[in-house]
Amino acid sequence: NAVLSALKFAKDNEYIKDAIRVWTFGQPRVGNRQFSEYYTEMLGNQTYRITYQGDIVPHVPPWQVLGYQHHPLEIHVINKDGDFYVCQNTVREDLDGAYRWPTIDTGVADHLDYFGKPEITRFDPLIEW
Repeated sequence: NAVLSALKFAKDNEYIKDAIRVWTFGQPRVGNRQFSEYYTEMLGNQTYRITYQGDIVPHVPPWQVLGYQHHPLEIHVINKDGDFYVCQNTVREDLDGAYRWPTIDTGVADHLDYFGKPEITRFDPLIEW
C-alpha cells in the first residue's frame, strides 16, 4: 500500500519528508482513527487520495464494524467527465466524498477504470519524491 510505504519512508528519512508526495487511486481504508491522525500529522498535506463515485474499494473494510477510517485529502471524482469534489481536510469519513454513495451502487468495474484509463489503478502505489 502506498500509504504504508510512504509513512515508513518518511519516518526513516525525516530530512526529506517534505518532498514526498503520495497519490492513490481507489485506496481502501488502511487504519483506525489513531493511524489516520498520525498519518495526517506526518504526510496529510502531501497525500492526495483519489476516489471514483462507483468504486467499491474505498468503502472497505467497513468502518462501522472494524473502526477503519480514511485519512485526508480525498478528491472525489463524480463522473466519467472528470468532474470532482475536493472533500474537507478532516480525519473521518467525509459525507461529501465516496462515503456518501451507498455501497449498493458501487462495484469493482469502476475501480478498474479511473478517468477512462484502466491502467491507472495498476500503478497504485505511486510515490513521487
